[in-house]
Amino acid sequence: MVLLFISISINLLVLIVTGILTFKNGGLAYWCQKISHSNIFNKKANIFNIHNPPYYIHKTSQFEILPIKLNSIIFLGDSITDEGEWTELLENHSIQNRGISGDTTDRILRRLNTIIQNQPKQIFLMVGINDLHMLNKSVKAIVDGYKHILTKFKENLPNTQVFIQSVLPVNNSIYLYWADNQKVIDLNSNLQNLAIKYNYKYIDIHSHLLDSQKQLGAEFTSDGLHLNGKAYVVWKQVISEYL
Repeated sequence: MVLLFISISINLLVLIVTGILTFKNGGLAYWCQKISHSNIFNKKANIFNIHNPPYYIHKTSQFEILPIKLNSIIFLGDSITDEGEWTELLENHSIQNRGISGDTTDRILRRLNTIIQNQPKQIFLMVGINDLHMLNKSVKAIVDGYKHILTKFKENLPNTQVFIQSVLPVNNSIYLYWADNQKVIDLNSNLQNLAIKYNYKYIDIHSHLLDSQKQLGAEFTSDGLHLNGKAYVVWKQVISEYL
């Protein structure tokens, strides 16, 4: 009975304080304004996190001031490219890594000028998995994004060799990420067609990292999406002949 009395008293006190605050601040409009402001703040925070995360801002700001070397080889993409130690893996100091974690086709399109203005010798492009699993884009929408990127390459980099690398599978049995591997396959099929259309080389990395279930092999990842050293060695072996 004592606990019940205490509980009722606390609830009553909360109601009284809430009533006083409501009365002093103009009635129900006060709380409506509070809730509205909170929703706007949360929406702004979500937009910031999705479209302009700090890591992305920091990396792009570096790439805007760092020069691209003469006859450079650019690796362009999302975190899967970003995490690769390409210069050491391929023992080539002409390589410059321009991958950014969380990148998408739209984001890459927005930052192409820093690459185009320096006329690199080669570009190895891989992007699309974040469009699928982060933004839930359709394959068609991703392909449209690729078309914009490739058109800019074609118009502005006539002497640059561009390699379209397949989007990689994910492993949905591992806990951190999920994506539809059939959509990855459909996207890669479209990328092969784009490579023909734009007269670029398509490189299949996807099939070299599959397990028997047509997923990213568990031996290549610890989170189902990103790659470990063993996977990067496989990737290196596939592309070495093109450098």
